[in-house]
Amino acid sequence: MSQRSIQALTDATRTRRETAERAVQKAIRQARKDQQPVTVAAIARAAGVSTDFIYRHPELRPQIEALRQRHQAPAAPDAAGAESTLIRRLTQQLTDERRKHREETAGLRAALQTAHGELLTLRRQLST
Repeated sequence: MSQRSIQALTDATRTRRETAERAVQKAIRQARKDQQPVTVAAIARAAGVSTDFIYRHPELRPQIEALRQRHQAPAAPDAAGAESTLIRRLTQQLTDERRKHREETAGLRAALQTAHGELLTLRRQLST
């Protein structure tokens, strides 16, 4: 490939990338104006680029994530309280289940040790 062809490809790639970056910036500005919930997929769709382009871009992705954080509605106090209660209840259930399993495992180990002892005694009796 000639140097001229390589330069033409490099220029075309740079132009395509810059055009895509401008389209994403425009979509971000529009999302700020609309104050709608923001996702990477929605911005990519509005800009006509792939989500991969945004995820790999070191400047665009943080802008979208910051905008998403700003637009997320805070949870209602009642919902947060219910969520907290649910988490506590589930955590307690898990703790109880773990305790039961530990006790059951300890009992099974003790039974296994007893069985091994009995087998050893029987083997000794058979060999004599």
